[in-house]
Amino acid sequence: MDCINIKFDEDINFHLLRHWSLYDSIYYTHDMIISFKLWSSRGLSQLKEFLADLGIPKREYEQYYRDMNIKYKLNIKKQILNKRLQDKYHYTTNTIILPTFLLTSGFTLKLSPQDIVYSVMSTLQTSSSSTTSTSSSIMIDLTQCFSLALSCLNYNQLEQYINGIELEKIYTKKKHYLIETLLQSDKNLTFNNTIPFILLKFDQNMFNSSIINDNIKSYEFFTHPYQTYLFARHALNILISYTSSSTNIIKRKKSKYLKNLPLILIAPYSLTNKEHELIEIVVGVPSFNNIMMNSFSTLFETADRRCGNVAKFVFFDHSVLLLQEQHRQKFIDALMFVLAK
Repeated sequence: MDCINIKFDEDINFHLLRHWSLYDSIYYTHDMIISFKLWSSRGLSQLKEFLADLGIPKREYEQYYRDMNIKYKLNIKKQILNKRLQDKYHYTTNTIILPTFLLTSGFTLKLSPQDIVYSVMSTLQTSSSSTTSTSSSIMIDLTQCFSLALSCLNYNQLEQYINGIELEKIYTKKKHYLIETLLQSDKNLTFNNTIPFILLKFDQNMFNSSIINDNIKSYEFFTHPYQTYLFARHALNILISYTSSSTNIIKRKKSKYLKNLPLILIAPYSLTNKEHELIEIVVGVPSFNNIMMNSFSTLFETADRRCGNVAKFVFFDHSVLLLQEQHRQKFIDALMFVLAK
């Protein structure tokens, strides 16, 4: 019987590193997207240059990390800590090197707390046709998802943990696609002098046109409040970084304006089986300059009272709510009034 060993280590904090190639892991890491400006061709070229400076051949960083030659894997952390590379690529080690604990048992896969969290959260977020409520309730029945998510924590059920990791890859690619689409076109964004926030709206067509063949319907993507909030926060950070680094003077000026605005995300949540009416999830994210001050719980409650209690506060955090599509504009108008006071 293998002995379970848990030890402290300073881990490389690239997204799902042990389950992806080194290149993909960096490419989908939020902090690295911003540091390298990976929405641009120059940023992608710089990423490949960075990997070359780490001394890793292309054939190595494009294969699964676990299959990489051990001599390259052992050298990565040392090279990342190299001050010359930090200055050249403008990153800080506190965003890449993460003090954590790793669990190993024999020669099996190493488990890190952050990967387990990703597996659990993605499993919780995934609703199948068998888990969708058959009543007219607007809530998705997550009972089965919760049971599966618990299994991700069981070391003797690694298969479920791996399934959760694969789901996280799908969601990560979908999030990346949505943000990339957002940067290419302003049609989903509204921000001007007439409204006191950035309004980001996703409709079902955005999901249906996705190039990723993952069979995730639009109303199965934003089913968990934490994941939805995290996506909104990442979208805001990347949007500000994108505009501030632009060579376009107008866009650069716009970034200063955006830093002072909160973001409201509205996206498909679920369909009621009775009438096939779209239910939307609404999330409030504080401005970039006030990241620690999220007062949207109070603001949303006040706006809801003003428009006749049309929202459903079904989550612990009231800065996330559910709304029937027909009430969207009424709620937005009420929120604008509350924020303008």
